[in-house]
Amino acid sequence: MRDVGGMTTAAGQVLRAGVLYRSDMPRVGDERPAVTFIWPPPTVVDLRSAVERGSSPHPLSLLGSEVHIKPLLGEETGRASNSLGPDVLAGGLRALYNTILDIAAPRLVEIVDLAAEAPGPLLVHCAAGKDRTGIVTALLLRLAGVGHEQVIADYLATGANMPGVLRRLKGHSLLPGARSGPTARAVTEVSQEAVEHVLGVIDGVPGGPEAWLLERGGSQDSIALWRKRILD
Repeated sequence: MRDVGGMTTAAGQVLRAGVLYRSDMPRVGDERPAVTFIWPPPTVVDLRSAVERGSSPHPLSLLGSEVHIKPLLGEETGRASNSLGPDVLAGGLRALYNTILDIAAPRLVEIVDLAAEAPGPLLVHCAAGKDRTGIVTALLLRLAGVGHEQVIADYLATGANMPGVLRRLKGHSLLPGARSGPTARAVTEVSQEAVEHVLGVIDGVPGGPEAWLLERGGSQDSIALWRKRILD
């Protein structure tokens, strides 16, 4: 788990600490993070599908966090089954990320609304804290004005943590439908090409990430509140 605070925007503003955390999935029995983290976080966004979550309560809900279920893959998106299609799986992380941006745009809008208005700090997590969490974090960072280089570096930083994440996830799937073969191996890695594709999509419309979100039902007020919350 890490706090994105301390990054800078193109305009030289600094992201506040204690506003946005990202992590792999919390588990019962986890030790409390370092004292620099406000814990438990008042608001948690869980990006996993129903298959991944299972029937047990979220560990942080037992500590008092308000957990918001916002699956980016799975039947709850309304446009995908619980397992990823073979074409997406064969296309690697770039195809996977592109699919998430397509089918889960309404969820991304909802998450930005939560980031803007829900009690903070906000913790965003999926299973490994790399792919779905990486997309959400990249969008929030770009909306705040963080440049591409820092967004990419934040995404790639998870690569060094993957051995530990995989040990923690033993017996759990990293993504629904990606349990074996080349795709299962791919989702244990980071891909600069894939995150650059995400940035190309959300920056590729006139007006950049803000316009991309507004075109998908986002709120100008939420974007403004998010920037006010995260920026010094």
